[in-house]
Amino acid sequence: MGVRRMRLGELWVASGLLASAQVQAALAWQARCKCRLGEAAVAMGLLAPEQLLISLAQQLQVPFIRRGGLERVPGGMLRCVPARVLARLRVCPLRVEWKNEVRGVVTVATSEPGNLSVLDDMAFATGCVVKPVLALSDDIEHVLRRNGIITTRARSLELNPDDANLRLRISRDHFAY
Repeated sequence: MGVRRMRLGELWVASGLLASAQVQAALAWQARCKCRLGEAAVAMGLLAPEQLLISLAQQLQVPFIRRGGLERVPGGMLRCVPARVLARLRVCPLRVEWKNEVRGVVTVATSEPGNLSVLDDMAFATGCVVKPVLALSDDIEHVLRRNGIITTRARSLELNPDDANLRLRISRDHFAY
């Protein structure tokens, strides 16, 4: 039987980044907002994005890249992969190496280095073996947006406070306020 990988919250407590109560609060936030635990901890101000990146890389045992490193990726590297593939997979190619004549190795920044579906899709699109490197999804999106690969950003819906007490009645034929 293999060694159990430490859960992210356990890792934070063991390393002294967070107290157990803070992890519990982040877990509650995660359940309410239906987001990842790390996103909840950052949104609550419990962790800086860089602290999250480092702890995730430690947990997953993969290398990581910070935003500054991603911003130095040449635009030509991004154009080696179809833009629609990068936009769909939310990955950023970092480097291509040719170890032999048959197949190259493409190193890609991804927020999900364990997602085999994303890695397989990238391998199919490039014809290369894919080597994942962890990056924060916001950092990847920033680079893809800066290079025109992603042109729209999801916007939050602003609700009118005057509608807070509005009741909507729906029937088979129509709806009324």
